[in-house]
Amino acid sequence: MAFLQLPAQKGRHHHRKSNGQTGEKTAPACRVLSVPSDPNGSRYKPHPDEHQNLKVQESDGNFFENFTALSWRQENKRLRATNEDDRDTSKPPPLENQYAPKPSLHSPSKKEFEMLYVEVLYTIKHKIGITIGGHLPFIQDLYQYAQQAFKVSPEDHARLLAQATKEKPPIVILNATVLEARNLEAKDADGFSDPYCMLGIMPGRRMQSFEGSQEGSMGSSDEENSPRSKDKAFKRFSLKKKSAALRDMLPAKYIQTTSVRPNTLNPVWNEKFRFDLEDVKTDRVHLDIWDHDDEFSVIEAAKKLNEVQGIKGLGRYFKQVAQSARTSKSSGNTVDDFLGCLNVALDDIPSSGHEKWYQLEGRSSRSSVDGQIKLRLTLATREDRGIPEDDNWTDVRQHEDLMCIFIEHEVRKCKEGSYRWNGELPQAAQTILHQHAIQGDVTSVQQAVCRWMAYSRKHLEHPLDYQVLLGYLQDLDKLWEPTSLSREELRLFALEECLAESLTRFIDHSLALIHRQREVFPTNNRQAMQRLEGMLRCLSGIYSMQVFKRTCPFHKELHPEITIIIKKSASEWYERTSKRCHKRTAVAGEEDVIHGLLELTNQLNADLHHAVIFYNKLYEQLVDVQYFRVTYQVIEKLLASDVRTALKEEFGEEVTGTLTGSLTRLERADAQQPDSPGIVGIMGTQLFELYLALQEFCKFKEHLPNSIKKDLSICRYYQWFTFAVKKWLHIAKQKAYKRIHKAVELDKTVDIKSGVKYSTSAVDVCCCFSQMTEFWRNLDWPDVLDALPMARKLTEDVCAGAALYADLIHEKLRRAGYYDDEGQFDVTEQLCITINNIEQVRKSLTPMPEMLQFNEIQTALENQNVKNRSKYDLNLILNKTDQEMVGKIKNVVDRVADKMRPDIKKDVFHLNWAPDAVPADDAIGDLLEYLDSNLLVMNNNLLKSNFDRILESIWIECLEEFREALDAEEAKTPVFYQRMFDAIGLLVQFFNANDKGLLMQNIVCPLYQDLKHELSLHKMDTFDLIEAFYEEKLQEQKSWTSTEFGTLSVRVWYKRDSRTMLVEVLSAHDVIPLDANGLSDPYVIVSFCPEHMFPSVPSQTTKIVKKTLNPEFDESFEFNVSLTQCKKKGAALVFTVMDHDYVFQNDFAGEVFMALSEIPGVDGDEVSGYEALNVVTLPLTQPSKRKTGALAVLSTRDWDKAAQDLVKLRSKVQDQST
Repeated sequence: MAFLQLPAQKGRHHHRKSNGQTGEKTAPACRVLSVPSDPNGSRYKPHPDEHQNLKVQESDGNFFENFTALSWRQENKRLRATNEDDRDTSKPPPLENQYAPKPSLHSPSKKEFEMLYVEVLYTIKHKIGITIGGHLPFIQDLYQYAQQAFKVSPEDHARLLAQATKEKPPIVILNATVLEARNLEAKDADGFSDPYCMLGIMPGRRMQSFEGSQEGSMGSSDEENSPRSKDKAFKRFSLKKKSAALRDMLPAKYIQTTSVRPNTLNPVWNEKFRFDLEDVKTDRVHLDIWDHDDEFSVIEAAKKLNEVQGIKGLGRYFKQVAQSARTSKSSGNTVDDFLGCLNVALDDIPSSGHEKWYQLEGRSSRSSVDGQIKLRLTLATREDRGIPEDDNWTDVRQHEDLMCIFIEHEVRKCKEGSYRWNGELPQAAQTILHQHAIQGDVTSVQQAVCRWMAYSRKHLEHPLDYQVLLGYLQDLDKLWEPTSLSREELRLFALEECLAESLTRFIDHSLALIHRQREVFPTNNRQAMQRLEGMLRCLSGIYSMQVFKRTCPFHKELHPEITIIIKKSASEWYERTSKRCHKRTAVAGEEDVIHGLLELTNQLNADLHHAVIFYNKLYEQLVDVQYFRVTYQVIEKLLASDVRTALKEEFGEEVTGTLTGSLTRLERADAQQPDSPGIVGIMGTQLFELYLALQEFCKFKEHLPNSIKKDLSICRYYQWFTFAVKKWLHIAKQKAYKRIHKAVELDKTVDIKSGVKYSTSAVDVCCCFSQMTEFWRNLDWPDVLDALPMARKLTEDVCAGAALYADLIHEKLRRAGYYDDEGQFDVTEQLCITINNIEQVRKSLTPMPEMLQFNEIQTALENQNVKNRSKYDLNLILNKTDQEMVGKIKNVVDRVADKMRPDIKKDVFHLNWAPDAVPADDAIGDLLEYLDSNLLVMNNNLLKSNFDRILESIWIECLEEFREALDAEEAKTPVFYQRMFDAIGLLVQFFNANDKGLLMQNIVCPLYQDLKHELSLHKMDTFDLIEAFYEEKLQEQKSWTSTEFGTLSVRVWYKRDSRTMLVEVLSAHDVIPLDANGLSDPYVIVSFCPEHMFPSVPSQTTKIVKKTLNPEFDESFEFNVSLTQCKKKGAALVFTVMDHDYVFQNDFAGEVFMALSEIPGVDGDEVSGYEALNVVTLPLTQPSKRKTGALAVLSTRDWDKAAQDLVKLRSKVQDQST
């Protein structure tokens, strides 16, 4: 359906054309009102701020704007304080050592320093073992690095190197561990062997001199001097068979033996032996494996052999060892079974040692043996200092000191900061440390301890990467076992005490940093936060290490230690921050308490935000400490005490007084000094800023367990501000009323592109109300019931302000002459603006239930079982104001419709008096054009809700004009009423405008329904109208429930095969008395109506039953009617109960109407007879005295005989009805 496009009319009322032009211009049949689509027209949309009148705001010093801005101002402060985007990845972390006390560490004297340097030079000079990957092979490079690390001058280096050279060379030691063997040959009858090992050192120089003397007697050749011939010689060598000359060259202490492992081919020994070497380049290890049964003799012989202190006794004891390897048999003595031997050259052993499997060999090329043996061989040295060999405490301490010097040197070289150093020492340093460790026989565990002590010690001076420290802790934890350091070693070397001291020193240092965590590990420094994480991992690692539990058995648990530090840190940080904030906010040397508390609370909120987002996760995950909970509990108590004390000092009794008393005192003070700004004016917005800051502080409690929340004092913070909120509401009401008057005074039209007109006063008032409710919402009062009096007052004040504005703007329109009866009526811009302004302000109240939490208040009242809850229903206040404002709008709207009424009346008159040949769409053309042209002006300038009101009011005016025309006109032919009916249908389409105009639910009002029904009757022909009358009677019968006129009992059914209607009149009850004796002589007339449908069906009558009100008839009747006749609309079977009178005419007692279409048998169901039917008892009805509906229309058709006959009949019945 197309829209009628008309040019916009600006402000004038448009009259229709003269009567002579009525037929020249017609409207199309599908013409509708020109209404643009506005799906959101009923929804409140706040005005943009740019349409506000700044002079209105300035008139009260931007009072509401200042308080509304508190929320976003507070939010901006929070965002600035907690902005995570400011976290700088390149910014170096704060220097940790300036926040922790400096420990008293031992610094070596110059003499000790030089002695250590000599030790390093001595170690380098006597470097042992083959250099492998990761170590530096060149001695001069090692000298150079040591000189740089120790910062020794060339002169001092030369002097000290000469001193080291004079020192006696160290004794090289071989540490040999026989681990296990596998796949040995079975020598015993049971398929196993009883293997044991004998091993010793083959001195290279002595063997060569021995072999040279033997070969000199037999001659020599190049083949015999080759390495291959030497290997053969070693293979032929046996620890059991030695000549006297050879035995004299082997000291007894060079020979060792393992224990016997019985009944196995895969023995495991894991036994360690220590041998002094004469020349590591030529000496070799020789090992024999033998099968033996008598373990005792072998062990004892080996022990005694090892006790020999000279060479002369070797032969005797060696012979004993050899003899112990024999088994006595009845047939004679036989030698123990040989399982294999092995020779290992010592000059092939790397400096770090090695562990590997060796293939066993036979004593000659002709012998064949099976199996392998696994050995671990390492080299070490010892100096002949006159102390036990296993006492290496000096070497251990030197190893730590040496490592410290190398770390210090590398840290100095790192230009980016010590925390960026990866902790790796260069090859030269690693080589020196490695040589020092193996030469001093510093074990792997001792090296790990020294490494941790050195790095953690240097960390106190130069903060290192915690990942490096954590790695060394983990290395120590992996290497350390309860047996790694025996109690004897701990007693001798005191290594346990040193390690405990180092770990304790690191823990104390870390706890000191946690104490100043906010300065040392700020959250806006990513590297600092990474360091905090690393430090906590180190602490957690230390406390989980077995070595820590062993060395520090009485140390406190980590969880309580950190908890105590966090509490102390939070308390001291609070005091420092409080002093700083109050000092910074002081004005002219005088402290501003409220401002200071505000700044303090904002600082606390930022700190708690960081605690939740950053710190708490680290502490909870790494050390199982709830950092946020501990910190919040400490700060909350301090802040609650400070705020409560400060408010009492500043505002005295107002803080502790009751709500009513507080408001009364404030109002009394205002009455005495009306121009005084009061407490709110004096304090400005800072007090409410403090409230919002405390509100944010309390919201952090959501991160606490429920068991703690109830004990928090700060959660009742809002009670300290009740006096201020009450005063603010009191002042805000006065400010709002003044602003409303000012807004109307400085009102001006807003020019916007949409065409909807309104003025700045509506924008100013809406914004004022919005700011008041927004301020309350931002307060977010925690106690709903406590907030009820304040929420009620705010609701009353805003609603009163809205009503005030409606009165002022309405009065302004009245002064402009809108309600004057004289002069031309104009649809002016001022008219549209007035309606829109009131509607905009009315809609601005819509968000109030949500903003002021109406539903929550009602729920709280219900939960508290408060009586008379309706008394506190804020919706009642709001609804009352809404109705008043709608009434104001309706007054203006109805006035518009009233002004248009005369022209509507003329157009309706011309419609009715147009010739019958003129169709409805032509006859109504002038009215539609008049409405469209005038409504278009308002549509372009009004809000949709207001335009809908205008449409509805004008629609009612049109209906009333049609109603008047219908009532005033003389009876016309049905053609006349058909055109009027069609015209109203066209008006419906026009006003609905394809669902873009007036809603159908508003169009189909009672007036429209009545008018449409009456016209639908008027436009019928007489017979249709008569049928409609009987349809009305049938409907009336169905809805009739009263039995005041009695009841009639019948049975009726239709026999389809004979086309017969069978009627049985049984009885009547409680018939009304119509005779003087208080009784009646009733009988029943049975007839079919309307008569024009049943022209050949006569009526039949029952017998007369004398003097009774409950007659029994029991009579049956048959009527010949067709099925078609029965199914027609309006076809009815009528039972009329009459009172027989011999003298006067019979009296009407009542009637019953029964629809033929509903009688059993008509719908197709077979009925066997009366017995199959239930008795139908229907109430007797009597018509009203007034003619209504179809009968009223029939009564107007005095030219139609059929109509008049029915009217006369029904009039007679009506006259006789009671």
